[in-house]
Amino acid sequence: MGKFSGILLCTDLDDTLLTTDKKISAGNRRAIDYFQSEGGLFSFATGRVPLGARLMLDYIKPNAPMVCFNGGGIYDFAQKRLIWSARLDKEAIKVLEFVENRFPQAGIEVCTEDRIYFAKLNSVVWEHKRLEKLPDMFADYHDINEPWMKVLFMTEPEDVPKVKASLLESEFAERYSFVRSSPNYYELLPKCASKGEGLMQLADILNIPREKTIGVGDNENDLTLVKMAGVGIAVANAVDMVRRAADYITVDNNSSAIAAVIDAVERGRIKIK
Repeated sequence: MGKFSGILLCTDLDDTLLTTDKKISAGNRRAIDYFQSEGGLFSFATGRVPLGARLMLDYIKPNAPMVCFNGGGIYDFAQKRLIWSARLDKEAIKVLEFVENRFPQAGIEVCTEDRIYFAKLNSVVWEHKRLEKLPDMFADYHDINEPWMKVLFMTEPEDVPKVKASLLESEFAERYSFVRSSPNYYELLPKCASKGEGLMQLADILNIPREKTIGVGDNENDLTLVKMAGVGIAVANAVDMVRRAADYITVDNNSSAIAAVIDAVERGRIKIK
């Protein structure tokens, strides 16, 4: 039995595990290796799709399945497949039509189980494609017949609150979940999907008690992860709502935050029941 046996640690990627320039610090890498060697279960809780998150495997290899699609799926790296998922219904296409009609400047990406479709292009979409090294996959959203996992509406930061307000006042507000996942992204998800719910599903799959789970995040889409985990931790650069919900606040994402969390657990400064 290692000192971290029976503990499940799930971290957000962007602006939490990753530095501002999208790298994983040497300190985080060493600490995660140590955590796993002492029996801890480590993985990601991310808005990314498996295609994008697999890029992280060049730097960090989780030893537990990953919560992905902002909680809409759980992906097992060993089996190379989703082992649990929630999907949007066919009526979700009306949400895209609603946004496109009211915000023609917004880009649209549709995520299926193993593809990201670029359904409406703008500069934010092109930048996302470049940063994540995503393959060319262009399609009108009316023609995407595979089950949809989530949809991203992508625009300039000043327009995201307008998109959010419009959707939360619409007929779709009770039928689906919506979350801001970055300054430029507002996402459409199945009603039951959130990182927190995904973490609870993963804990059940792994037979880990809820109180033995740790969730670390920074942004609005991490709020449920931090609130529902046995121990919720915000990085110092987290938005106010996440900081307020957290049991602990650690260092910022550029200061090896996950290493700081693991060290605090080991030293007993962060208490795991």
